[in-house]
Amino acid sequence: MRRFLRFGLFLALWLSACVPQADPVPVSFPTPTEVPPPTHAPEIRFALIGEIQPVNVWELFDGSGSTYANRALFGEAHPRLYQLSPVDSSLQPLAADGFPSEVTQDGDGYSATVKLRADLKWTDGSPFTAEDVAFTTNTVLAFEFGYDWGEFFPRNYLARAEAVDPSTVKFIFKQKPNMGVWQYGVLQAPIAQKAFWESVVQKTSESLPNETLRAEIAETRARLEVARVDLEDLTAQVTSLRVSGLQNRKTEGDYTRIQGEVTYLEATLENLLEDYEAQVKSAQEVLHLAGDEAEPTLGTWMPAVQKGEIWVSQVNPDFLFDTPNFDRASYRFFKDESAALTAFQNNEVDFILSPLSNVPAEAKYNPTNSARFLVFNPLNVYLADPALRSALSCMIDRDKLATEILQGKASPLDSFVLSKQWHDPNLKDPCAGMDKAARVAYAVSRLKDAGYSWSQEPGTDATRAGQNLMSSNGEAFPKVTLLAPSQDEDALRYAAAKHIAEQAQYIGVPFAVREVTLDDIVYAVYSSQKYDMALTGWRLSEYPAYLCDWFGGENRFLYTSDRLGVVCEVLEAETKPEAARQAVAQIESALSSELPLLPLFTLTRTDVYRNLSYPAPNILNGWAGLYGAPSNASPAP
Repeated sequence: MRRFLRFGLFLALWLSACVPQADPVPVSFPTPTEVPPPTHAPEIRFALIGEIQPVNVWELFDGSGSTYANRALFGEAHPRLYQLSPVDSSLQPLAADGFPSEVTQDGDGYSATVKLRADLKWTDGSPFTAEDVAFTTNTVLAFEFGYDWGEFFPRNYLARAEAVDPSTVKFIFKQKPNMGVWQYGVLQAPIAQKAFWESVVQKTSESLPNETLRAEIAETRARLEVARVDLEDLTAQVTSLRVSGLQNRKTEGDYTRIQGEVTYLEATLENLLEDYEAQVKSAQEVLHLAGDEAEPTLGTWMPAVQKGEIWVSQVNPDFLFDTPNFDRASYRFFKDESAALTAFQNNEVDFILSPLSNVPAEAKYNPTNSARFLVFNPLNVYLADPALRSALSCMIDRDKLATEILQGKASPLDSFVLSKQWHDPNLKDPCAGMDKAARVAYAVSRLKDAGYSWSQEPGTDATRAGQNLMSSNGEAFPKVTLLAPSQDEDALRYAAAKHIAEQAQYIGVPFAVREVTLDDIVYAVYSSQKYDMALTGWRLSEYPAYLCDWFGGENRFLYTSDRLGVVCEVLEAETKPEAARQAVAQIESALSSELPLLPLFTLTRTDVYRNLSYPAPNILNGWAGLYGAPSNASPAP
């Protein structure tokens, strides 16, 4: 599960987009009088398909070591300041004592502090302190680790961390962080013990680029910037002279000289950066390979150790964070799906964590954060009318699409925000729960109110499709085309496209589906803008900063709205949950009324378990998305 807990979202069509808050929010937990205490069992048994190659903590959260199996066996062995509740996604203190301070201006930058619990000890008996937090933070920054480490500690925002005292850590930022950087990044990072790793890190860091190389890169960049400005000025002068049929030998000479200097500096900088990247990569690889035998840890579960063909993780006997309902978690690896299913049917394992192609009947289906949308090209004036998009949206019955058309392999999606913490419950799909007749009536009413007409109006009995749809200006509505992948490339989007075409045609929209590759869709939406509509997909993060990524910055959708600009500026710099929540609600409200794209469905993930009970039957990405969540499981009654 790579970015289920990350935020950061690059707007590509298949990016793998992550509800916390800095102020405590009341969360109701059942009391012993409300719910009988769960029973206890000695072991929870997991099944995984494939093999495992254990890695140390530095590689575990970097790209090369962050496999699903590694995360399942070792991901919970290191403490974090805060964690997200698996049930309601609220931010909860873990190794922190209460919630963090506000982010405030500090000199030329910003800073915030976190108090640590005073009762935490590593497995070697030494106390957990702010020195451990600062050491981990600064190591990740120095070694420029990417992947999850880079999301936890983004170098463009975070400058360093300092131990103010043993129980207080201070984070210093280069620029003001937003909630995605702060609550969803820094505060949820895993922490390694300084005493164990300090000497290894110090020795390995000697291989990192030295100050001489860094200074040379900075100087070359500065010289190149000046030279490029000079070249731009001389290029304009030379062009003007040539257009006028004139010559100036000195100007021509200066132009040639500066042109050569720019070329030289560009080549020099490229070589310096290659040396820099090679040194960083080499140092990273050395630290990845550093031995972690007997490394002290601090988590609910001890790191899994191999016992024969089974890996076993014992509960931390100090019960520092949770008191699980099992003494140990065991992990068996199977060579293929058939072997794992056989073991499951024989009651040899309780939960198959790996995805399956042949899903047992008792499997539980969960929505995921992999969402699909229908995008309209804002350059197409015929599709720019929100009334038309609203009518089409109403005609698409998301429940029918997910359960019947897509055969349960998708969950209906009628909002722009997945997280319960961030979605405004007052924003509801006006057509939710309607039958086909009511949907047609709503769509026809919306279109007629906007000035559309037909030679034959759509019938609410679902037997008389609309004919010859006319725009409000009296012109015949032109044929529009939906770009969708082929059935072989994406069967769900292909089936959804066919269903959308049927609904559009019923209300009289001349509509066609054109099968293209996924790469063609990316190019059309983000580059050429030569399309009418397209079926796109994103992996949405828990924290909905993607709402502004979609339509802010480069605004590759070319969508403009007077309601979003200022609100997105607030969201992109906000660290206070309530203010951020209000901004999200305003953005989602604007999108829900203007509908520059239509949410359709999310992919589903199956949980295949028995003998177990969880606090909620369905959560986003499923319990398998949390590696079986052994701390949240209990033996089934």
